[in-house]
Amino acid sequence: MSRGDSPPERLRLDLYLKRSHLVKRRPLAAILCKNDHIKVDGRQAMPGKAVFVGNRIEVRYARKLLLVKVTGLPADARRGQDCYEVISSENLDDDLF
Repeated sequence: MSRGDSPPERLRLDLYLKRSHLVKRRPLAAILCKNDHIKVDGRQAMPGKAVFVGNRIEVRYARKLLLVKVTGLPADARRGQDCYEVISSENLDDDLF
């Protein structure tokens, strides 16, 4: 089997976020990680953190908090949305002022 035939056992967090369509671009995923908007299993995570099946990822967008469970690791972006299960999705208050 060649390297591209089998699904990966782990994936960098920034690449997982991009391939799963949780963020649009990989550099944006890195920025979110560095600004504490991404947590893996309840802990702050850097872009290079390894993601495994079973991890829980929390993504804090501008107006939404999303918690997903990793169910698979996408080899490419075509099957990315099938690789997580949404556990919770919460709208954040925009009444900051």
